[in-house]
Amino acid sequence: MQKKNLKYSLLLVFLMLTTLFISFEISSMAANQIILSWDPNAEPDLEGYVLYGKQESPDPPFDYIDTYPEVDLADPLNPRAVITDLESDVTYYFAVTAYDTEGYESDYSNVVSVLNGNMIDTGGNSDGDGGGGGGGGGCFINTAAD
Repeated sequence: MQKKNLKYSLLLVFLMLTTLFISFEISSMAANQIILSWDPNAEPDLEGYVLYGKQESPDPPFDYIDTYPEVDLADPLNPRAVITDLESDVTYYFAVTAYDTEGYESDYSNVVSVLNGNMIDTGGNSDGDGGGGGGGGGCFINTAAD
């Protein structure tokens, strides 16, 4: 039990130290969808990623959008997800986590915002404490939005 707690603690420390922030890259698709892509997590026991999002506020809790197991990704070195059916003139907030083979999930990455397919001010990290809320499993999201 103590070994599992130590591993979990080390995983959290590693995730905090390797936090990469979310940013956006714009591409040309329909205005009601975006492509989120992120840097892969370097953990050897990475199982996959979880994408969260919501409208109205950049603060947690977020709504679950989808799970992306690493083995199901077309290119695990360049993970990505297409988010469709976005409404015009609505701000969306997205965050990513990583999870490992034991089911431990990292903290949210910092939050990115999209309005009409364009990145807007992210307003900092998702936990509101000014630090450590990143985690996100080393998830740096380049969001192609249109």
